[in-house]
Amino acid sequence: MRRVIVVDDAKENRYLLQKILEGYNYTVETANNGIEALEIARKKPPDMIITDTLMPKMDGFQLCRELKKDEKLKGIPVLFYSATYTDKESEKLALDIGAVGYIVKPQEPGVFIKILNKIWDKYSKGEIKPPEKPLEEKVYMKTYNERLIRKLEDKMLDLEKSEKRIKYLYSVLGAVREVNQLIVKERDKGILLQKACDALIGARGYNAAWLGLLKDGNTFGVVVGSPPKGDASRFCKQMLKGDNPPCVERAFIQKAPFTVMERPRDCGGCILKGTYPGKESVIMRIAHNGKLFGLLILSLAPGISVKDEEEYLLIEVANDIAFGLHNMELEEKDKISEQKLRQSYQRLQKTMEGAIYTIAKIVETKDPYTSGHQQRVSKLAEAIARKVKLPEDKIEGIRISSLVHDVGKISIPAEILNKPIKLTAIEFNLIKDHSQIGYDILKSIEFPWPIEKIVLQHHERLDGSGYPRGLKGEDIIIEARIIGVADVVEAMSSHRPYRPALGIDAALEEISKNRGILYDPEVVDICLKLFKEKEFKF
Repeated sequence: MRRVIVVDDAKENRYLLQKILEGYNYTVETANNGIEALEIARKKPPDMIITDTLMPKMDGFQLCRELKKDEKLKGIPVLFYSATYTDKESEKLALDIGAVGYIVKPQEPGVFIKILNKIWDKYSKGEIKPPEKPLEEKVYMKTYNERLIRKLEDKMLDLEKSEKRIKYLYSVLGAVREVNQLIVKERDKGILLQKACDALIGARGYNAAWLGLLKDGNTFGVVVGSPPKGDASRFCKQMLKGDNPPCVERAFIQKAPFTVMERPRDCGGCILKGTYPGKESVIMRIAHNGKLFGLLILSLAPGISVKDEEEYLLIEVANDIAFGLHNMELEEKDKISEQKLRQSYQRLQKTMEGAIYTIAKIVETKDPYTSGHQQRVSKLAEAIARKVKLPEDKIEGIRISSLVHDVGKISIPAEILNKPIKLTAIEFNLIKDHSQIGYDILKSIEFPWPIEKIVLQHHERLDGSGYPRGLKGEDIIIEARIIGVADVVEAMSSHRPYRPALGIDAALEEISKNRGILYDPEVVDICLKLFKEKEFKF
């Protein structure tokens, strides 16, 4: 029975390949990366190693290179199985450093086993031989770096698209917040609806917006639009006369909370069909507790399609407008209480926080090795802030800021964030840019706390050695000083691609050693006390 080591940093990939091989009478051991695979092989050399390419700590190319340098291990056949490096140049590099084959993921189980057995038979018969002359170190490093650079270039386009999407979602989030503020402050229904339309138009990607408020089952009493002129005005007058366009009739019949319409197919003879060049519109029901208050219609610009995250935000806008109208009715009937007003405000706060969490999750998909990092920093920073006895408003600002303090990493290539070896000076400077990028993304959104300033300063240090501005002492706001300490403690105690977790003791030693030098002494003392007295743990 052949013994194989499967090497892959994705647990589900290791499990799947293990089960496939065991089904064909292979004995399988698994490793998370090249270093673990080397340790297993040195204890008991396997008959074959099947490895992924891109992994933390040591990737597949480095693993193969190290095996071929070891006299006891160089005879082990190495087979690459990768979905990341799929080009011919990557395959050639693998074969040049001694691999017996290169299979591109994914493959059907039967097909994979057939390819594997064919490679195994050729290797056993001596038809696959190692290179006559080992690849020189300089040649290997040059080729290896070229592969990495090529992969970075390929990823840059994806990153640009992702960054564009994130900025667009932030603009929608800004509109959501503006509408929420209107709901809390504005008591006139007509003004509320008009300003809500204006706020949505301010978010890039919407040509026009209409809000209609019903006076009975399917007759509108108030219809407003933005921009409030030309065809938009005609559209509002048409709806007030009861001459409802196809999209409105469809919303009444289908009762779906969110409907996407293709204008050429769904809009029939609507007067706006030829006004705006985009292909899609969306219509949302403004409803609360089973009561339909009205409809919100958005005309999308060319090239803009509503996707999951944006749909979530827009549905929240519609729900919040409905909730605001519901509260206005209660006010008009003199039945609303202070408690219900507080609940209304809390709901709006929850909506904003939910949107923040949504954006934070999108950011973390670009850097899976720090998934959960922002949430853990937020919990520690909040605990420290409470011990410092800051006002509740500042504590809430610290909590929210922590959840998005690394938002700027959306612009950093994933290969740099997840690089398993020491960064070059250029790469580290790119990493350092994330504070400024985060500030640039957040500065256009009106928060009740200085979130953009906190994000900008969370890597500044008391002695001026931090970045990006080199601020010193009291020039760094207290919120940033607190998050700075929490960030260091969490980062050092957690795993990173270029090193294993250093542990909480090492993290606490770091802030203790640099108390009053890099880190605020009061913040450090409180953080140490929280852990030593077991009042906090990750």
